[in-house]
Amino acid sequence: MKKLLGGLFDGKPRTTAQWEKLADRRSSSATVRLAAGLFLLYQRATNAKETDPFVRDEKTWGLFEQAALPEMASFSYFDRKRDAYLTPSAVLSDSMYHIWTLDKLPGVTGRPTTIQVIGALAQHICAAYETTPIDRRTRKRASLGLDVTG
Repeated sequence: MKKLLGGLFDGKPRTTAQWEKLADRRSSSATVRLAAGLFLLYQRATNAKETDPFVRDEKTWGLFEQAALPEMASFSYFDRKRDAYLTPSAVLSDSMYHIWTLDKLPGVTGRPTTIQVIGALAQHICAAYETTPIDRRTRKRASLGLDVTG
């Protein structure tokens, strides 16, 4: 998991600017972008730090889901098994359920931290679905009802 997520688990705390750079589409993979974006929004909503223990309970579920949906909407999710695109909320809900119900996160010893849970979630999403960043301008044109193919 460490290799796939571009060193997110190196134990070195990052500044907000460093997280924003990781979330930049020009410099990171979809998995790293998703993890960084999810972390930034969750951090802003809860003031959680990377190394804070992450409690997988009902209250945290609600806080995380509410904070994460805007970042999830920045990607499209294609389910190869169903041969269909899924909504960001459906992907988030299914993936959160998967992570919340694991007895132990892969590669994590002891109590998982915020960034470990978010990283595992992003990795699961990108492995289970073909995850593609949506261009901001394309999304804006589509929301205005304009042709997005040209």
